[in-house]
Amino acid sequence: MDIYDALRFSAAKISNELFSAGSIFSVYSLATTFLIAVCALAYRRKIRRGRVNLRAIARAIFNKRILLTKSCAADVNLFVLSVVLMPVVVGALVISTNAVATVVSATLHSSFGARAPVACCDLSIKIFSTVVLFLAYEIGYWVDHCLKHRIPFLWELHKVHHTAETLTPVTNFRNHPIDNIFFGYMLALFIGSASGALAWLFGKTTESFTVDGKNILFLLFLWTIGHLQHSLFWIPFRGVLGHIFLSPAHHQIHHSTDPQHFNRNFGSVLAIWDWMFGSLEIPSTTNPRLKYGVAEEGVDPHSSFGLLAIPIVNSALSLWRAAADAWNVAMERLEQRRRERPKSTSLS
Repeated sequence: MDIYDALRFSAAKISNELFSAGSIFSVYSLATTFLIAVCALAYRRKIRRGRVNLRAIARAIFNKRILLTKSCAADVNLFVLSVVLMPVVVGALVISTNAVATVVSATLHSSFGARAPVACCDLSIKIFSTVVLFLAYEIGYWVDHCLKHRIPFLWELHKVHHTAETLTPVTNFRNHPIDNIFFGYMLALFIGSASGALAWLFGKTTESFTVDGKNILFLLFLWTIGHLQHSLFWIPFRGVLGHIFLSPAHHQIHHSTDPQHFNRNFGSVLAIWDWMFGSLEIPSTTNPRLKYGVAEEGVDPHSSFGLLAIPIVNSALSLWRAAADAWNVAMERLEQRRRERPKSTSLS
């Protein structure tokens, strides 16, 4: 492959990401997000000032101080890396959802016996499967996200996402490649397990409503407020709605540098897992003007070295320290048992 072929391949991958209806970064979902952002800003200005200034709204959305930052440039670089190279890497390293589904279905078959195919309305099964697989994605996302904030060596990789000092829709791609691989494993386990359980339950492989392989319920979220989670638009859900769905403000709290916001709002679309496990933080009605980023002395978090190399080194050091601590604890316990062992007495 020469340079021309490489450039054409890269352009094709980026074009597919932008113009595929099921892409997580399609121009179509970005357009609906843009319209919702405009309407939200217009409504807020109408309430506060009694009039709507479209020029002011345009300046707020296309803020040069945000778009020209090093943080935003780093997001764009990782977007290109994620779209062009990561599908190949993740596809080679992550176990497939279908493989997990096959194992789970076979295990249930051998443990509980085969089930005859359910003679039911295919539409009902498809709707049910769509909901179940969406919930599997959501709980898989929550577990993966929670573990990455609580396990030091995983945090060192996931921290790349939190080093963003300005939030834009492109920040969704600000992830370390190894962090993406862990995420792929988690989703394969949860979604594959759900797919295998559904296949056994209904006695046949089930289908769900998807667009380009993406669950339609997730895409509905993405086409409405999903991109606004990584933005500076404070759109809070409160009350019952804020305990069920994560608004843009929920996720902005998750990125906050305020210690009281650490380890809060781990979910993707649904707030119910955070509500159930005590990590939900309901946003205030007024914008608290949060600050974002992770301070690291002597490291430029927006450079290629800071984004890709330093996290691997820090993660390896964290694993080494954990292994050393575990070894020391094991040795201390062995020594304690040796001391507590009764000494044998010789018979005269």
